[in-house]
Amino acid sequence: MELQINCMQSLYRKMEMSQRKNKGYFSIMSNETETSLNSPAQEKVQRGFSIHDAYSIMKSSGTKFSVGNLATVSENLDKRVDTERYSIESTSEIAGYWQIYDKTLNQTFVLNPDTTTLQTDTNTNKNYIVFQNVFGEPENVMYADNELVGALKQFLNTDSIPTTSLNENYVIDINKFTGIESLKVKGNEGAGSWNLICNQEQKEKLQELANLYKEKYPNLVKTDGMAMGFADAEVAGQAVRTENGIMLIACNGLNYMDNVDPSKSWHIMYSINDTDMYKKIMNAMTEGYIIGKDIENVSKWEKYFEEKELSYERILSDEELELLQMNKI
Repeated sequence: MELQINCMQSLYRKMEMSQRKNKGYFSIMSNETETSLNSPAQEKVQRGFSIHDAYSIMKSSGTKFSVGNLATVSENLDKRVDTERYSIESTSEIAGYWQIYDKTLNQTFVLNPDTTTLQTDTNTNKNYIVFQNVFGEPENVMYADNELVGALKQFLNTDSIPTTSLNENYVIDINKFTGIESLKVKGNEGAGSWNLICNQEQKEKLQELANLYKEKYPNLVKTDGMAMGFADAEVAGQAVRTENGIMLIACNGLNYMDNVDPSKSWHIMYSINDTDMYKKIMNAMTEGYIIGKDIENVSKWEKYFEEKELSYERILSDEELELLQMNKI
């Protein structure tokens, strides 16, 4: 059984594994839910976070006591509900949590009903189960078709489940290659995404994309797990395939890995607090400023950042540092 998680958690681990193949380059690592140092939530983490703190945050934000929260309609739970595609039950691994198993996709979605709501995208009328952490940030998201909504009603012993409109801070993009939806936090798209696979066809298209990575970039993508990590990243809008390599866009850096010549790989870092950087990087490509083979050229990106007055730092490889040292002698 495979646990459905935020795709970026596995991506950064796979990125690190891949980048170790390119000697001398730093890995892009991300703290997905890093909050502002000035926020009350961050202050609580710094001084020690207690159950009382979590309770207080949920109460003040209205999450635990909102009408749309699943916990508000869970007084008489069935022990387990099974449908053709789904099974729902309380999990013994974490007290108070539930788990939804998708038999078709072989994925398990674990949630805390106290911080989970059923949200509807008013543009498409699609429903999503959104599990948030105590800070109100999305922890996990799952597409809910009619069968799953019906199973939830049966599990909750209710005729209706209160729904809310999809959080206005969320944005959903659709990957053209796979048709998979990807939910992101608006204005902080680089920090992580939730890929929402709806059916077996989309799962097969994702595998097809993973196979493409493994076939086209054999020097970079050595395992099936890495191939799937890159495919997940592309669906999330955080990996770009080029003629000779792969560019990764994270919340704190831009990284290009060349499949043919590792010496042409490069890494640029920027502040994790500059949450608008992802959008600016994507705009550079969608608006035609940097396209085609120019995506592989670090000087093009440096010129773009300088013209847009964006703060960044070029991280040099061991080979480049050695060359600079030799020139000083």
